[in-house]
Amino acid sequence: MRGRVLRATAWVGLVVVLLAGCASSPDGSVADELQRQVVAVAEASADADYDQALALLDDVQSGLDEAVETDSVSAAKATSVQQSIDLVRADLEALLEPEPEPSPTPSITSTPVTETPAEPETPVTPGKPGKGNDKDSKPGKDKKKP
Repeated sequence: MRGRVLRATAWVGLVVVLLAGCASSPDGSVADELQRQVVAVAEASADADYDQALALLDDVQSGLDEAVETDSVSAAKATSVQQSIDLVRADLEALLEPEPEPSPTPSITSTPVTETPAEPETPVTPGKPGKGNDKDSKPGKDKKKP
């Protein structure tokens, strides 16, 4: 968030520098007024008053439009200032957007586990060794009589 504030303030500073070139125009008062307005935008954005900064930026826009109509600023300078105004506006509007709320992490609920007693195993009694308890497995028993 702080980085975006600094970026918006930097763009406002750029507009001030660009408007400084307007001071050499025949009507220096137009440039002076625009610079005062830009400084007000910078102060409002530095104070995190983005609504006010946008309203003041509208004043800068109006001042630039008027300067263009009265030929108090060159077309090239007006284009450059307009691009800066557009960037500052985009940054300020982004600052006004609410921060996305972090998505809630799903909570893990534990249910008590009740253990069912295991049934006792029936012991297997082994047959006598070597006696062949399995009568079906004797050789020759698999054959059927015709």
